[in-house]
Amino acid sequence: MSDTIAASHENAIGCSQLGQLMGVSPFGSPLDLWEQYTGRQARPDIGGDLRVALGTPMESVLQPFVETRIGGKLRRDRKEYRHPTLPLVGHVDFRVSRSAAMVIDALSRSAQVRPVLDMKTSLGWGAKHRFGEDGTDAVDDSVLLQMHGYMMLTGAPMAIVAALVPGPEIKTYTILADSEMQHLIEESIDQFWWYVQQDLPPPPRSEADARRTYQTATAGRCIEADAEMHQALLDLASIKSHIREAEKKEQAIRDRLIPMLADYEQVTLDGKQLATFRNNKASERTAWQEVAREYAMYLDDEDAERIRKDHTIVTPGPRVLRLAKALEIIQ
Repeated sequence: MSDTIAASHENAIGCSQLGQLMGVSPFGSPLDLWEQYTGRQARPDIGGDLRVALGTPMESVLQPFVETRIGGKLRRDRKEYRHPTLPLVGHVDFRVSRSAAMVIDALSRSAQVRPVLDMKTSLGWGAKHRFGEDGTDAVDDSVLLQMHGYMMLTGAPMAIVAALVPGPEIKTYTILADSEMQHLIEESIDQFWWYVQQDLPPPPRSEADARRTYQTATAGRCIEADAEMHQALLDLASIKSHIREAEKKEQAIRDRLIPMLADYEQVTLDGKQLATFRNNKASERTAWQEVAREYAMYLDDEDAERIRKDHTIVTPGPRVLRLAKALEIIQ
C-alpha cells in the first residue's frame, strides 16, 4: 500500500476493506477494523510485503495479455475516488474500453461509463481460494464487495477482475453493478462509521470478538433466552454430547493401537506410509518460580514482597460457558 493510499484510509474506508467491514473477510473482523480506525490497534503495515511490491510491475507485464483476453484496451487509472456522502475511497487499477468485446458481451452494448478492471497478481493464498471458474462471476465475497465499491465510486456498470493464478494463467471474472448490493454496502458503511464516530464497538460476530468485547460478566445480570438462543443452546448440548462419545471411541482405539506401535517410528503397508510415531523436538522450560524462590533467599521479607507486587499482573479469568444439567443430551 502506497503512502498516498494509506493516508486516504485514515478518514475513509478503502474498497478492499469492505469485506472485513461486512464480516466476510478471512483477514479480520469488523471489530479489528473498528479498533484500527479508533486507534486501539495498529494498522497492518504491508509496505515490505513482496506480493505488494510486485503488484504494479506485474500489472504492467500482464496488461497486454489481459487486453487480449477482454478484447479491448486498458487505461491506467490509479486516481483517488471518493464517495460524495459516505467515507468510502478507492484507487482503481485500470479503466476498460467502453466497446471492449467482454463489455459488449456482458452488457449487449457499449458502456456509457468506462468499466473498471482490477488485477490480482499475488499467486498466493488468494489465487487458490478466491477465484472460481474462468469467465464467470465466481469470486469470493471480499473481492465481490471490493468491485461493487469501485462501481459505486465511478458509476461504472461493470467491473472485471483479472486474476493471475498458478500455472501461471490469467482468469477473468465479470461483475455487473447491482443496486441492491450497493444499497447494502451503503447501509453497512454508514452503520460502521457511526460506531467509529461514537467510539462504540460494533456488535461482535464471533466468539473471539465477543470475548474481547465482553471480557467480564456483570454479577447477577441475567438474560431470558429467546427462541434463537434456546435452540443454539440445545444444538451446542447435542454437539458436545456427540463429541464426548466420539472422544470415548477415539481413546478406546488409541488404547488398542498405541501398545501395538511399541518403539516403532513408522507404520507402512505395501511400502506406503500409513502413520508415524516420532518424538517432537525437545523443548526447554525454565521453572521461574523456583528461580525466584532461590533468589528470594538473599532478600529480606519486605523487599521480596515489594518485588513480587511490582511484577504481579492480575487478569480476569476467562468466562466459561457451562450448560445446565437439564440441557445435557445423551444421543
